[in-house]
Amino acid sequence: MENVRMDFPEVAGKTITELSVLDDPEFGRELLLRFADGTQLSVAIGVTQTVDARYCREEEPERPIFTRRDP
Repeated sequence: MENVRMDFPEVAGKTITELSVLDDPEFGRELLLRFADGTQLSVAIGVTQTVDARYCREEEPERPIFTRRDP
């Protein structure tokens, strides 16, 4: 799986006035940061399912012949 990093340099150094975790029925779990200058950053946190498969020799399970991931 590829690691993805999201940076938000626009909010660096701002004063946070509120930090909330919301459970929204439409958007799911969300992290909300409100700043003193009237801006806010909302980050929705989602969960996805994957299927991982590994084909290997019985005597060498730590050395797969191939692996597959289906997101």
